[in-house]
Amino acid sequence: MTNFKGFPIIDAASHLDRQIQEGGYPAVRNAIGSLSVNSDQALRDLEVSLQYLSDYSAVPGTYNRFRSEVQRFLNYLWVVSERTLVHVDSQVVTSYFKFLKTPPASWVAPSIFSGFQNNQGSRAINPRWRPFTNQRSKTKRYEASSVSLQSSRTALTSYFRFLRQHQIISGDPFLEVRRRNTRAKPSTVLNQQENTVRRYTDWQWSYIRNTLEQSANVNSYFERHLFIIITMKTLFLRISELSVRFIDGQIRVPVFSDFKQQVQHGEEFWVYTTLGKGDKKRSITCPDEYIPYIKRWRSHIGCPSPLPLPGEHGAILPSRRGGGLGSRQIQRICEEGIMLAVQQMTADGFLDEASQLAAIASETHYLRHTGASQAIEGGANIRHISEELGHSSAGFTEQIYVNADQRKRRSSGRKRAI
Repeated sequence: MTNFKGFPIIDAASHLDRQIQEGGYPAVRNAIGSLSVNSDQALRDLEVSLQYLSDYSAVPGTYNRFRSEVQRFLNYLWVVSERTLVHVDSQVVTSYFKFLKTPPASWVAPSIFSGFQNNQGSRAINPRWRPFTNQRSKTKRYEASSVSLQSSRTALTSYFRFLRQHQIISGDPFLEVRRRNTRAKPSTVLNQQENTVRRYTDWQWSYIRNTLEQSANVNSYFERHLFIIITMKTLFLRISELSVRFIDGQIRVPVFSDFKQQVQHGEEFWVYTTLGKGDKKRSITCPDEYIPYIKRWRSHIGCPSPLPLPGEHGAILPSRRGGGLGSRQIQRICEEGIMLAVQQMTADGFLDEASQLAAIASETHYLRHTGASQAIEGGANIRHISEELGHSSAGFTEQIYVNADQRKRRSSGRKRAI
C-alpha cells in the first residue's frame, strides 16, 4: 500500500459545509500542490466537485456513492493521467474504466478507512485511506463487478452533466465511449444484440411503488416522492416535462390547468398536456387508476378541489420560493424515492437486488421506459403509445421497446422442461 500517491479529497456529508468554508481543507490543498498537474486548475476541480456534491448532502446513500466515484476519478485524473477536468475527453474516460476493472494493489485497502481524521482542531488526511476496498478476499486481487462498473458510469454521467452546465467541460465524454468499455468482460459480449430497453422489472416497480405508498402513509414528507414517481412512470414523462424550464426566453411552469377533463362519445377522461422534445406539444391520457394519486397530492398541498379546475394556474409541484421545481430538484426527489426501495430491499434481505437497483437509482428515464413497456406488454396499441410518448412514428417506438413476441418467446423458453 506504500506506493499509493493519491489522497482523500472530499469529506463526509457531516463535514462538507466546513470543508467548503475552509476552501477544501489546507491538508487537501497542500496535497494538490505536491502533484505534477497545474495546481490552480486542480484547485478549481476541487471547488466545483465540492459544489456538485453539496446538492446531494441530504441524501446519504447517493452522497456516499457519488463522493466515492468523484474521489476515485479525480485521483486517477490527477495522479495517473496527470490531467485536470478541463482536459477530460473520451480517451481519458475509456482508460479510466479499464483502470477501474483491476486497479493496482496499492490503490486497494483490506477494509474501509475514513478519509479524514481530527487533528488539533483541523481535518487531516488519513494515510490509510484508499479509493478501493477488498473486504471479501485477502488473497484474491480486487476486480470490479459489472454492477459496480454500471454504478460508476451512473455517478460519472451525473457528474459530467454538472460540469457541462458549469462550463468546466465542453461536451459529454461518454458520447464517444462504447458501452463495452465499461463492462467487466467485454470480450464475451457479442456484436449482435437483441433490442433491450432500460426499464425496471415488474418486481422492481412493484417494490418501488409499495415502498413509496407505505412511506407516504407513515410520513407525509414522502407524498411528493410518491406523486412525482407515479406521475413520471404512468404518463411516460421526461423530467423536463414536469419541471420549470425556459422556452423562447420565457419561464414555463407546469400548472394544474395542464390537466384537462374531456368528453368523447359520452365518456369523460383526463389528459395531461405538456411540451416534449423540441417544444412539441403532446397530450397523454391519464389512466383511471392514476386519478386517485392526483386527488391525494392535491389534498396534501391544500388545493380547493379534489381535481384540477379549468384555468387553475397553481404549480403542480410548488416550490418553497413560489413557482415550480427545477429539473435537478425533481431528479433528486426521484432518486431519494428509489433509494427508499433500495433500503427496504436491503432490510428484507434482497441484497443483490438492492445493489442492482441502487446502481440505476439516479436514471429517471427508467420510469418513462417502464411505463411504456408495461403498457405495450399489457396489450395497448403501439401506435397509441407512440403518440403519447411523443415519438415520430410507431416504427420508432418498436425499435426502442421490447415487442410482445419477444416476451412470449422468452416466457415459453423459460418454461421448457429439462
